[in-house]
Parts: sequence; structure tokens; C-alpha cells
Amino acid sequence: MRKLFVVLAALGLGFLGSAAEYILIGGVAPLSAPGAAESGHEMKLAMEMAVAEINAAGGVLGKEIKLVVEDTRGLPEEGSAAMNRLADMGVVGVVGEFHSAVAKAEIEVAKARKLPFIISEAWADVLTAKQYKYVFRIAPANSLFYTKVADWIRAVGFKNVVAIVENTDWGLGVNGVLERELGTKPNIYGEKVKYTYIVAERTVTDFTPQLLRFKAMRPRPDLIMNIFTGTGEYLIVKQAAEIGLAPTRETAMFAVGTSALYPEFWETVGDYGLFVITKTGYHPILGVTPAIKEFVSKFREKYGRTPTFAAMEAYDSIYTLVKAIEMAKSTDPDDIVAALEKVRHDGVLGTIYFSTEKEPAWMYHQWPGAKAVVIQYTEVGQKYTEALLLWPAILKP
Repeated sequence: MRKLFVVLAALGLGFLGSAAEYILIGGVAPLSAPGAAESGHEMKLAMEMAVAEINAAGGVLGKEIKLVVEDTRGLPEEGSAAMNRLADMGVVGVVGEFHSAVAKAEIEVAKARKLPFIISEAWADVLTAKQYKYVFRIAPANSLFYTKVADWIRAVGFKNVVAIVENTDWGLGVNGVLERELGTKPNIYGEKVKYTYIVAERTVTDFTPQLLRFKAMRPRPDLIMNIFTGTGEYLIVKQAAEIGLAPTRETAMFAVGTSALYPEFWETVGDYGLFVITKTGYHPILGVTPAIKEFVSKFREKYGRTPTFAAMEAYDSIYTLVKAIEMAKSTDPDDIVAALEKVRHDGVLGTIYFSTEKEPAWMYHQWPGAKAVVIQYTEVGQKYTEALLLWPAILKP
């Protein structure tokens, strides 16, 4: 039955209608465990909202868009399979993905199948550093974003920093940037920043042994970088608080993963989330543009929750791909790629365009405009949009 469906879909004869009737776009995201399903579902909702709006406005090239979103489950092999299924269905391009390890597998399919792919929310440098013709990215590269986080760490004056690092391309990439940046530049007081880390698998559920090791260190760490996503990120917050390690007056907790921005964060960690520090690519204090205000309002009205920048990236990805199709007046992959290299889309997060610079390597087909903001929760259950802004200092009220 699956083989029959794939053949019919590839011929444009499946349930999605004929090739003359629709322009088919693919989406990829982790919609179930062991992936970061909260993020994946939010991205899917944003993609669907964008497609509905575009169709209501007349579609593109005189046709409606059909969106098919595949569940990658946070697993590279599922990502490859999903991309191949979408290519067999006849999609003209793909947007999405959250996990860098999965995107790393997906870009190989995009290259082999000549499939334009806009990565919405996967950050590993390697994804654009391979400089594949068909691969573009709206999410920031790790090196683009976490050099700014390292600036904050030094500016505050931390000098004994430890990290628990997810053993994935994203986690190891974040760790590599922090290790490099903190190891080569002193803090604001001219002191060397000591950086120590432990790598753990995404499947770990008990981080107490690692956290107790940190607690026993002398001098005691003044900052823990929790470089995990999803359930692991939440468990580290809870278990560090339960043993009295962080967040405390002696030791701060920085939850690095996007999962710390979701309502599920508070549902899982409860009071332990108070004073946790995290990061975001969007905060109202950056300036609430008409585009952001409209998007947030529509998203809240439609889905009953405040969107994070992952949703904004997914939404902008759909619009950017469709604008490129419109510019190209074609669904040919090479025509779409040529248009993507010239596109300028005034999106929710700003004017989306893609660099063609090849140095540093990760800048190729990368949107350079992503912002880096460090925030801290000061009330239990607080929305990330209401959290205290810590960095950049120039934006403090």
C-alpha cells in the first residue's frame, strides 16, 4: 500500500490532487518522542497558518499551496526518510527541522534530490558550512548566536563555568563555541574564565551524579550551562534545584535549549524554574514591529499560546520559499535556488535574505540577521516575553 501511495503521489494522482491543481510544499519537524515535540508542533502550527494566509490571498502562480509535514521524531534516519518521502510526493521545496543532527541527514537528501530546503530552527554550523546549493537557513548558526552569549558571560564576570552538554551536533556545536570563546578572552575583570563540561546522551534521565560532581567542585561553579533540549533540559533544571545547586546565590542556571520558552517548561519544573536564565531570538523589548504584533496576535487567537521565535522562523520560512517561487515564476528547483539567493522578504523576524559569502564557511546561504537575547525568569509561570532582559545591556529599560 505504501509503495502504491508513493507512486501515486509522485505522479500527482494521490489524495493531494493533481500536479496542475496544487503547488506542493513539504515540512519537517519532530512531532513525537524522542524529538523535541513541543517545538515541532509549534513550528507545524506556524507553517499551517502561513499556508492558509497565502491561499486566502490567492496562492502563488495562480495555484493553491498544499503543505505536507512529516514527523522526523528527532532521529536522523527518520529525517532522511521524511525528505525522501516528500521528494517522491513531488514537493517543490521543504522548510523546517529543529534538531541539527536530523537536519544534517536531511541536507544530504536535499543535495541528492535537488530539493530546495530552508532550515527553520537547526543551528549547527555544519549545516550551511557544507555550502550545498539547495540548502538555506533562517535559524542562526551556533557561531553567529553563541559568541554573543559568551560575551554576556564575560561581561557579567563569571569565572567558573560548567556545562552538561547534549551529545548531538547542536549540543556539541554550542559547547565548541563557548569553549573557544571563553578560553581565549578574559572576563570583564581581566580574569581567565575556567570552562568545564560533561557530555551526556539525550536518553539520560538522571543527571544527579554529574550535578553532585559540580556541587563538590572548589571553587564552586558560578554558572551552569544546561546545553540540552526537551525533557533533558527540564530534568537538569529540576534535579539541580532539588540538590540545592542551582539556581542559588552561588550558582546560576542557564537553560540553553528553546524548550525553556514553552508553557511546558513551567508545567514540568514548577517553582524550580524561578530565576532560571535562558535565551531567545525575540523579546518585545527588541521592538514590537507591526509584523511581530500581528503574528503574535493571530497565533494567540488561533492556537491559544504565545509563539516563540521557532514559530516565527517556521512562518517566515514558508513565506520566503513562496516568495522565491513567485520571483522565479517557476517551480524548477534551480530557478527557486536562484531566486532564494536574491530574495528579500519582510518577515516577522526582520528582512529575510541569504548571504552568498563563503567565509566563514557557515555564512553561505545563512540569514545573518538573527538576534541574541539573554533573559531571566523572575516569577513562577512567567511568559518568556515578560522575563527580565539581561543582555544585550544596551536594550535594558
